[in-house]
Amino acid sequence: MKGPRRLEPDFPRRRLDRRAVSLVRRLQEAGHEAYLVGGCVRDLLLDARPKDYDVATSARPEQVRRLFRRSRVIGRRFKIVHVYQGREIYEVATFRSAPREVEEADDVEDVQVIRDDNAYGTAEEDAFRRDFTVNGLFLDPVGFEIVDWVGGLADVEKRRLRAIGDPAVRFREDPVRVLRLVKFLRRLGLEPTDADVTAARETAALLAESATARISEELFRLMLTGDMEGVFLDLEGLDVIDVVVPELADWLARGGDRRERLLGRLRALDGTLAEIRSHGEQDPGYGFLLAVLFGPLVEEELDPAHRTVPAKEYAQVVATVLGGFQARARMPRTALSSASRYLLGQLRMDPPPFAKRRRNRAKDAARMVEQDWFRGALELLRCRLEADGREPDLYDEWHELGARAEDPRP
Repeated sequence: MKGPRRLEPDFPRRRLDRRAVSLVRRLQEAGHEAYLVGGCVRDLLLDARPKDYDVATSARPEQVRRLFRRSRVIGRRFKIVHVYQGREIYEVATFRSAPREVEEADDVEDVQVIRDDNAYGTAEEDAFRRDFTVNGLFLDPVGFEIVDWVGGLADVEKRRLRAIGDPAVRFREDPVRVLRLVKFLRRLGLEPTDADVTAARETAALLAESATARISEELFRLMLTGDMEGVFLDLEGLDVIDVVVPELADWLARGGDRRERLLGRLRALDGTLAEIRSHGEQDPGYGFLLAVLFGPLVEEELDPAHRTVPAKEYAQVVATVLGGFQARARMPRTALSSASRYLLGQLRMDPPPFAKRRRNRAKDAARMVEQDWFRGALELLRCRLEADGREPDLYDEWHELGARAEDPRP
């Protein structure tokens, strides 16, 4: 078999995370093979800032645990080790080979969704079992060398998104990769091959066989691509909205202007993310993303017949709408709580016709600004106003009231 392509990275060493380098060095000094892998290598080569640094190694999970006191083994579908250094968490996974059910399949149609992915292997085998070539690159940060078994370097240079091996097999063994294809297309601007697009369309329906928690986690990552409007159109084209967010699929099926309203919110989210990132601020959390995604549905449920809804029932309406998603996604209840508070905060900042209007906004702001949800609700208000084509005057007013409440000096 032809050996891997090896070369020195074309980015400076100073761009590497020093703790990640130290972690790899410690594994190597203990006699184990170890590399930085996946998205961090890809992003460094694409001149993007890595969100995190993952490590692949020949060391077994129990061996990693013995090397790093502050660590723990997690995972059912496949076991990895979380190593804690400072406030950062680094994922360390043992090299894996292709699962037996994939190796033994006689035909593409025989490939089943992977249920157990704990077959250990070599670094080369681990590279070939990954999804896309741009994610199959290994970086030795100590020797400062990139190891490429899968042709990922050429695809990075061409900004091409290509599955490792037969894309029909790759997507059948893990249908969530269809969502990952959309994510990399939208977030990084990579161009998928015709074969990958065809395979994604043919296998998208198999997403229904994937764990709902994994689908929901990928949805949040899609929302942070900066092009969620485009993502939604891609998911529509793949006919998987009912699998990814069935609550929204049911709501959208009622027709009217619901689709346009939702797209407006997603477009506003993209603008908000661009502004946040331009100031070097952190991306919003799950609660805010949930509030944007389900906002139009919640607002409609709060006022189905344009009649008064008792204030004590507002929270229950929101909990009912979001509860199914929260249970399916197995997400922290704090995210649901935050989303609920952001959405309910809109009733105080921008009361709909059926709600009792506040007479003294300054006094109300003084109470609201002390709440940990105020800033999130304020940003959600800006998204709503932008999406609905309204002037930002109301946002500016609440922003000024909040600033005065925080600093009441004349």
